[in-house]
Amino acid sequence: MAAGLGFKTFNTGDVLSAADTNGYLMQGIWVFANATARDAAVTLPQEGNSCYLKDTDVIQVYSGSAWVTKSGSSPLTTKGDLYTYSTTDTRLGVGTNGQVLTADSAEASGIKWATISAGGMTLISETSASALSSLSFSSLGNYKQLLLMYSGIRHSNNGTIFGVRFNNSSSSIYHTSGLQVTGSTLAISASSPDNLSGQAGGYYIYAFGQKVNNAAISTDVMGSILIDNYTSTTKSKSILASFNYYNNSDAVYQVMNTNFLFDSTSAITSIDIVRLSGAGTFSNTGNTTIRLYGVS
Repeated sequence: MAAGLGFKTFNTGDVLSAADTNGYLMQGIWVFANATARDAAVTLPQEGNSCYLKDTDVIQVYSGSAWVTKSGSSPLTTKGDLYTYSTTDTRLGVGTNGQVLTADSAEASGIKWATISAGGMTLISETSASALSSLSFSSLGNYKQLLLMYSGIRHSNNGTIFGVRFNNSSSSIYHTSGLQVTGSTLAISASSPDNLSGQAGGYYIYAFGQKVNNAAISTDVMGSILIDNYTSTTKSKSILASFNYYNNSDAVYQVMNTNFLFDSTSAITSIDIVRLSGAGTFSNTGNTTIRLYGVS
Protein backbone atom coordinates (compact mmCIF):
# COMPACT_ATOMS: atom_id res chain seq x y z
CA MET A 1 0.00 0.00 0.00
CA ALA A 2 1.37 3.38 -1.02
CA ALA A 3 1.97 6.14 1.48
CA GLY A 4 -0.68 8.84 1.62
CA LEU A 5 -0.02 12.00 -0.37
CA GLY A 6 -2.30 14.29 1.62
CA PHE A 7 -5.13 16.34 0.07
CA LYS A 8 -5.53 17.41 -3.55
CA THR A 9 -8.25 19.33 -5.37
CA PHE A 10 -8.95 17.77 -8.78
CA ASN A 11 -10.05 20.06 -11.63
CA THR A 12 -12.31 19.25 -14.57
CA GLY A 13 -10.34 17.38 -17.24
CA ASP A 14 -7.53 16.22 -14.92
CA VAL A 15 -6.25 12.73 -15.68
CA LEU A 16 -6.55 10.42 -12.65
CA SER A 17 -3.37 8.37 -12.56
CA ALA A 18 -2.71 5.18 -10.62
CA ALA A 19 -0.45 7.17 -8.28
CA ASP A 20 -3.27 9.69 -7.65
CA THR A 21 -5.69 6.87 -6.89
CA ASN A 22 -3.32 5.13 -4.48
CA GLY A 23 -1.98 8.32 -2.92
CA TYR A 24 -5.20 10.35 -2.54
CA LEU A 25 -8.37 8.37 -3.14
CA MET A 26 -7.31 5.24 -1.21
CA GLN A 27 -6.39 7.11 1.97
CA GLY A 28 -9.77 7.07 3.67
CA ILE A 29 -10.63 4.94 6.68
CA TRP A 30 -10.75 1.27 5.73
CA VAL A 31 -13.33 -0.95 7.37
CA PHE A 32 -12.43 -4.50 8.45
CA ALA A 33 -14.15 -7.14 10.52
CA ASN A 34 -11.13 -7.38 12.83
CA ALA A 35 -7.36 -6.94 13.01
CA THR A 36 -6.75 -10.34 11.40
CA ALA A 37 -8.74 -9.39 8.31
CA ARG A 38 -6.95 -6.04 8.15
CA ASP A 39 -3.47 -7.56 8.35
CA ALA A 40 -4.35 -10.05 5.60
CA ALA A 41 -5.53 -7.26 3.29
CA VAL A 42 -2.87 -4.65 4.14
CA THR A 43 0.47 -6.44 4.22
CA LEU A 44 2.66 -3.32 3.91
CA PRO A 45 0.92 -0.52 5.84
CA GLN A 46 2.39 2.97 5.64
CA GLU A 47 2.54 5.61 8.35
CA GLY A 48 -0.77 7.45 8.45
CA ASN A 49 -2.95 4.59 7.14
CA SER A 50 -6.20 4.38 9.10
CA CYS A 51 -8.76 1.65 9.69
CA TYR A 52 -11.95 0.86 11.58
CA LEU A 53 -12.33 -2.54 13.29
CA LYS A 54 -15.93 -3.74 13.69
CA ASP A 55 -15.30 -6.26 16.45
CA THR A 56 -13.79 -3.74 18.91
CA ASP A 57 -15.47 -0.59 17.53
CA VAL A 58 -12.19 1.33 17.37
CA ILE A 59 -10.31 3.46 14.85
CA GLN A 60 -6.61 2.72 14.50
CA VAL A 61 -3.76 4.58 12.78
CA TYR A 62 -0.47 3.04 11.67
CA SER A 63 2.39 4.86 13.42
CA GLY A 64 5.10 3.54 11.12
CA SER A 65 5.74 0.52 13.34
CA ALA A 66 2.38 -0.52 14.82
CA TRP A 67 -1.35 0.01 14.67
CA VAL A 68 -2.37 2.43 17.45
CA THR A 69 -5.92 2.88 18.70
CA LYS A 70 -7.04 6.50 18.43
CA SER A 71 -10.70 6.26 19.31
CA GLY A 72 -13.33 3.85 20.42
CA SER A 73 -15.07 2.83 23.60
CA SER A 74 -13.49 3.93 26.88
CA PRO A 75 -11.82 1.27 29.09
CA LEU A 76 -12.93 3.19 32.19
CA THR A 77 -15.56 1.44 34.27
CA THR A 78 -15.50 2.89 37.79
CA LYS A 79 -15.62 6.28 39.49
CA GLY A 80 -12.06 7.60 39.80
CA ASP A 81 -10.55 5.40 37.05
CA LEU A 82 -7.68 6.88 35.05
CA TYR A 83 -7.02 6.50 31.32
CA THR A 84 -3.41 5.31 31.01
CA TYR A 85 -1.15 3.65 28.45
CA SER A 86 1.15 0.64 28.48
CA THR A 87 1.43 -0.76 24.98
CA THR A 88 -2.19 0.17 24.39
CA ASP A 89 -4.67 2.50 26.02
CA THR A 90 -5.70 0.95 29.31
CA ARG A 91 -7.54 1.54 32.59
CA LEU A 92 -5.94 2.21 35.98
CA GLY A 93 -8.48 1.52 38.70
CA VAL A 94 -8.98 4.10 41.44
CA GLY A 95 -6.92 3.60 44.59
CA THR A 96 -8.17 3.43 48.16
CA ASN A 97 -8.86 6.47 50.35
CA GLY A 98 -5.70 8.39 51.21
CA GLN A 99 -3.50 6.83 48.52
CA VAL A 100 -1.51 8.98 46.08
CA LEU A 101 -0.54 8.45 42.44
CA THR A 102 3.11 7.36 42.23
CA ALA A 103 5.48 6.82 39.31
CA ASP A 104 6.72 3.22 39.18
CA SER A 105 8.61 1.88 36.17
CA ALA A 106 7.86 -1.70 37.25
CA GLU A 107 4.17 -1.17 36.52
CA ALA A 108 2.84 -1.80 33.00
CA SER A 109 1.51 1.77 32.71
CA GLY A 110 4.41 3.32 34.66
CA ILE A 111 2.20 4.57 37.49
CA LYS A 112 0.32 3.14 40.47
CA TRP A 113 -1.69 4.11 43.52
CA ALA A 114 0.35 3.85 46.73
CA THR A 115 -0.10 4.53 50.42
CA ILE A 116 1.80 7.57 51.71
CA SER A 117 4.78 6.62 53.84
CA ALA A 118 4.07 7.06 57.52
CA GLY A 119 5.33 10.27 59.07
CA GLY A 120 4.80 12.44 62.11
CA MET A 121 4.79 11.08 65.64
CA THR A 122 3.60 7.72 66.93
CA LEU A 123 2.75 7.27 70.60
CA ILE A 124 4.89 4.33 71.79
CA SER A 125 4.10 4.40 75.49
CA GLU A 126 2.02 6.37 77.96
CA THR A 127 2.71 5.93 81.69
CA SER A 128 0.98 7.24 84.79
CA ALA A 129 3.74 7.67 87.36
CA SER A 130 2.84 6.57 90.89
CA ALA A 131 5.41 6.22 93.71
CA LEU A 132 8.11 5.09 91.29
CA SER A 133 11.81 4.80 92.06
CA SER A 134 12.59 3.90 88.43
CA LEU A 135 10.94 3.70 85.04
CA SER A 136 12.13 1.98 81.86
CA PHE A 137 11.05 2.15 78.22
CA SER A 138 12.36 -0.82 76.24
CA SER A 139 10.01 -1.27 73.26
CA LEU A 140 11.40 1.62 71.23
CA GLY A 141 10.55 0.53 67.69
CA ASN A 142 12.48 1.78 64.67
CA TYR A 143 12.06 5.51 64.12
CA LYS A 144 14.33 8.40 63.17
CA GLN A 145 14.02 10.01 66.61
CA LEU A 146 12.50 9.45 70.04
CA LEU A 147 10.71 12.15 72.02
CA LEU A 148 10.07 11.75 75.76
CA MET A 149 7.66 14.33 77.20
CA TYR A 150 6.35 14.77 80.73
CA SER A 151 4.71 17.28 83.05
CA GLY A 152 3.28 17.40 86.54
CA ILE A 153 6.02 15.24 88.11
CA ARG A 154 6.43 15.44 91.92
CA HIS A 155 9.00 14.11 94.38
CA SER A 156 8.28 12.48 97.71
CA ASN A 157 11.15 14.32 99.45
CA ASN A 158 13.86 16.89 98.87
CA GLY A 159 16.95 14.66 99.03
CA THR A 160 16.58 12.59 95.89
CA ILE A 161 18.07 12.93 92.42
CA PHE A 162 16.78 11.08 89.38
CA GLY A 163 18.52 10.80 86.04
CA VAL A 164 18.15 9.28 82.61
CA ARG A 165 20.32 6.45 81.36
CA PHE A 166 20.40 4.71 78.02
CA ASN A 167 20.70 0.92 77.91
CA ASN A 168 20.84 1.32 81.72
CA SER A 169 24.52 2.13 81.34
CA SER A 170 26.21 3.68 84.41
CA SER A 171 29.50 4.27 82.57
CA SER A 172 30.95 7.77 82.34
CA ILE A 173 29.81 8.25 78.74
CA TYR A 174 27.31 11.08 79.32
CA HIS A 175 28.40 14.57 78.23
CA THR A 176 26.32 17.70 78.75
CA SER A 177 26.34 21.44 78.20
CA GLY A 178 23.58 23.99 78.34
CA LEU A 179 22.02 27.24 79.55
CA GLN A 180 20.31 27.49 82.91
CA VAL A 181 18.05 30.34 83.98
CA THR A 182 17.24 30.71 87.68
CA GLY A 183 14.81 33.55 88.11
CA SER A 184 16.55 36.33 86.17
CA THR A 185 20.07 34.84 86.39
CA LEU A 186 21.61 33.13 83.36
CA ALA A 187 24.37 30.58 83.78
CA ILE A 188 26.27 28.27 81.43
CA SER A 189 26.61 24.69 82.60
CA ALA A 190 28.95 22.05 81.23
CA SER A 191 30.14 18.70 82.45
CA SER A 192 32.15 15.86 80.98
CA PRO A 193 32.05 12.95 81.26
CA ASP A 194 29.46 13.10 84.05
CA ASN A 195 26.18 14.97 84.23
CA LEU A 196 25.20 18.43 85.41
CA SER A 197 24.75 17.54 89.06
CA GLY A 198 28.04 15.69 89.37
CA GLN A 199 26.16 12.41 89.70
CA ALA A 200 28.03 9.98 87.47
CA GLY A 201 26.28 7.46 85.27
CA GLY A 202 23.26 9.30 83.94
CA TYR A 203 21.86 12.65 82.85
CA TYR A 204 20.60 14.65 85.79
CA ILE A 205 17.25 15.94 84.58
CA TYR A 206 15.06 18.57 86.14
CA ALA A 207 11.53 17.67 87.23
CA PHE A 208 12.59 14.04 87.48
CA GLY A 209 15.81 15.13 89.17
CA GLN A 210 14.98 18.23 91.17
CA LYS A 211 15.94 18.39 94.84
CA VAL A 212 12.94 20.27 96.22
CA ASN A 213 10.09 19.10 98.38
CA ASN A 214 6.72 17.81 97.27
CA ALA A 215 4.78 20.84 98.42
CA ALA A 216 6.79 23.10 96.14
CA ILE A 217 5.96 21.21 92.96
CA SER A 218 2.95 22.19 90.90
CA THR A 219 1.56 21.16 87.53
CA ASP A 220 3.89 23.55 85.69
CA VAL A 221 6.76 21.07 86.10
CA MET A 222 7.49 19.80 82.60
CA GLY A 223 10.23 18.70 80.27
CA SER A 224 11.12 17.00 76.99
CA ILE A 225 14.03 14.94 75.70
CA LEU A 226 14.64 14.45 71.95
CA ILE A 227 17.00 11.61 70.99
CA ASP A 228 18.29 11.55 67.42
CA ASN A 229 19.47 8.55 65.36
CA TYR A 230 19.08 6.23 68.36
CA THR A 231 19.23 3.03 66.26
CA SER A 232 22.70 3.80 64.85
CA THR A 233 25.45 1.28 65.63
CA THR A 234 28.23 3.50 64.23
CA LYS A 235 27.65 6.95 65.75
CA SER A 236 27.27 8.59 69.15
CA LYS A 237 23.78 9.88 69.93
CA SER A 238 22.78 13.55 70.11
CA ILE A 239 20.12 14.53 72.64
CA LEU A 240 18.30 17.85 73.06
CA ALA A 241 16.43 18.54 76.28
CA SER A 242 14.45 21.30 77.96
CA PHE A 243 13.18 21.31 81.56
CA ASN A 244 11.54 23.79 83.89
CA TYR A 245 10.17 23.72 87.44
CA TYR A 246 9.57 25.89 90.47
CA ASN A 247 12.33 25.81 93.08
CA ASN A 248 10.70 26.43 96.41
CA SER A 249 14.05 26.83 98.17
CA ASP A 250 14.89 29.95 96.15
CA ALA A 251 11.27 30.86 95.33
CA VAL A 252 12.11 31.09 91.61
CA TYR A 253 11.48 29.20 88.42
CA GLN A 254 14.41 27.32 86.94
CA VAL A 255 14.71 26.56 83.24
CA MET A 256 17.37 24.42 81.58
CA ASN A 257 18.01 24.02 77.84
CA THR A 258 20.66 21.39 77.34
CA ASN A 259 22.60 19.48 74.68
CA PHE A 260 23.56 15.93 75.62
CA LEU A 261 25.87 13.40 74.03
CA PHE A 262 25.55 9.70 74.69
CA ASP A 263 29.13 8.81 73.84
CA SER A 264 28.51 5.29 72.59
CA THR A 265 28.09 3.70 69.18
CA SER A 266 25.69 1.11 70.59
CA ALA A 267 22.09 1.43 69.48
CA ILE A 268 19.82 2.71 72.25
CA THR A 269 17.45 -0.12 73.14
CA SER A 270 16.11 1.23 76.44
CA ILE A 271 15.52 4.59 78.13
CA ASP A 272 15.84 4.24 81.89
CA ILE A 273 14.84 6.80 84.51
CA VAL A 274 16.78 5.82 87.61
CA ARG A 275 17.33 7.13 91.11
CA LEU A 276 20.91 8.40 91.29
CA SER A 277 20.83 9.31 94.98
CA GLY A 278 18.46 9.55 97.93
CA ALA A 279 15.48 7.35 98.80
CA GLY A 280 12.52 9.29 97.45
CA THR A 281 10.08 8.43 94.68
CA PHE A 282 8.42 10.47 91.97
CA SER A 283 4.78 10.47 91.03
CA ASN A 284 2.33 12.21 88.74
CA THR A 285 0.07 15.02 89.88
CA GLY A 286 -2.87 13.44 88.05
CA ASN A 287 -2.99 16.11 85.33
CA THR A 288 -0.88 14.31 82.78
CA THR A 289 1.26 11.26 82.06
CA ILE A 290 4.75 10.52 80.80
CA ARG A 291 4.69 9.90 77.05
CA LEU A 292 7.25 8.44 74.68
CA TYR A 293 6.82 9.13 70.95
CA GLY A 294 8.57 7.75 67.90
CA VAL A 295 9.26 10.42 65.27
CA SER A 296 9.33 9.34 61.61
